[in-house]
Amino acid sequence: MKGLSNSIDQAILNLVREKSSGKNAELPLKQNVTLSELGLGVLDIYDLIVALEDRYQITIDEQEGPADAWTLETLSRCVKRKLLQKSSQTLNWKDLFENLIFSGKVRALRTPLTVHLDLTFRCNSRCIFCYDSSGADHGRAELTTEEVKRILDECEEMDVVEVQFGGGEPFMREDLLDLVAYTKKKNLRIFILTNGTLITEEKAHRLAALMDRRFDNIQVSLDGARPEIHDKQRGVSGNFEKALAGIRNLQQSGLSPVVNTVLTKLNYAHIPEMIPFLIEEGIQVFRVLRLQPLGRCLNSSLYDELKLTPEQSEYIFEFLFEKREELFGQLQISKDNACIFPMSSRTLRSRVLPQPGREPVSDACGAGTSKLAVGPDGSVFPCSYMYEFPELRVGSVRENTLRELWDRDELWTLYRNRLTPTGKCRGCEYLYYCKTGCRIISYAIHGDMGAPDPGCYYEPAGLQGVCEGGDQALRVA
Repeated sequence: MKGLSNSIDQAILNLVREKSSGKNAELPLKQNVTLSELGLGVLDIYDLIVALEDRYQITIDEQEGPADAWTLETLSRCVKRKLLQKSSQTLNWKDLFENLIFSGKVRALRTPLTVHLDLTFRCNSRCIFCYDSSGADHGRAELTTEEVKRILDECEEMDVVEVQFGGGEPFMREDLLDLVAYTKKKNLRIFILTNGTLITEEKAHRLAALMDRRFDNIQVSLDGARPEIHDKQRGVSGNFEKALAGIRNLQQSGLSPVVNTVLTKLNYAHIPEMIPFLIEEGIQVFRVLRLQPLGRCLNSSLYDELKLTPEQSEYIFEFLFEKREELFGQLQISKDNACIFPMSSRTLRSRVLPQPGREPVSDACGAGTSKLAVGPDGSVFPCSYMYEFPELRVGSVRENTLRELWDRDELWTLYRNRLTPTGKCRGCEYLYYCKTGCRIISYAIHGDMGAPDPGCYYEPAGLQGVCEGGDQALRVA
């Protein structure tokens, strides 16, 4: 990695020292330690991590097993570039490493870590739950190749870490691979979100030649292990076979795609058969997302028809937790995140200690504080889930630069100010972990970002009846 191959930050060595449980006497203490001085015979930061683990018998990230090169390299970039916007107090590197978003000590990072860039409204699928109602051309002028490149230039100048390409379907754009190549010239990480159906062998090999397999990635949507399940959710017959072919093309080119599934009443009961299917297909990372009341599910009965009941949620949560532990090192099942699932699940709550009265150190996500989203027409939002709400738009890259928009704090007040918990969240003993859940889901259902996440069925101790703004409470004995 450019800028990381010859020098290792003292902060990283301190982290290694802390995690090594005292087995650190030999670790050097100088501020600017080179790889040759470490005497480990390594060439880059990934090799350094592996060598340090082997030499000092340490594990950098206990939850994920072997050291996470992506996380450590993020830490290195943040430390080197001082990606902090100070307020009354400073945020040190350890806080940043643990939270990666503001923690009440700062309002926002000096620059976003991630820029989500949706390249097109067009899509060859018709997903029944698409949060942006993608499909045919919306009639809005999409960003040109040169406009996208200008955004990437700005990302490099701002020290952004990662650019995410989405849509619509990003492979509908003929210039996608050229944009990927341009992004890599800017020393930016890439994460591509796709339905996989347009990834030919030739495109897969071109991608593999461009992407860094340690830090770049591509996510393909697959909602079941059988065509009838996947195709029904994705709205196009034959989609399953094309998506699976795309996944295999990526694997044959040397890439390891992430598989993403949206849970609904149509497919949740089939997830148990999907796990062995993914393992057989050589998938290493499996992400599970909740249904969003956005796009085609906004202001319609479809959301109520498709969303899981409390009992269904509990069933699939318990299953996924068991499999996550059972298959550790074989299949990584995505981490739990308040934006994905709130603290409804008994299974999830059983793995943490109640923290009555303890305030969370951060909000549930980094929208507007460590990340932003740019729509296909150049509109800028804190999060791509907000596209359906023009009143939440903070500007356009066709009118201002990303730096100008990010630095205008008044545009982001709604997202950079900590929300005061309301309703049942106010007295919940799990607020420290949940952080009130996803703001945009609360906004979509209640018109209030501070309202309790409607996906939370948990009734805090002392409260009775129906959860405010939510569904019938899932009572916990």
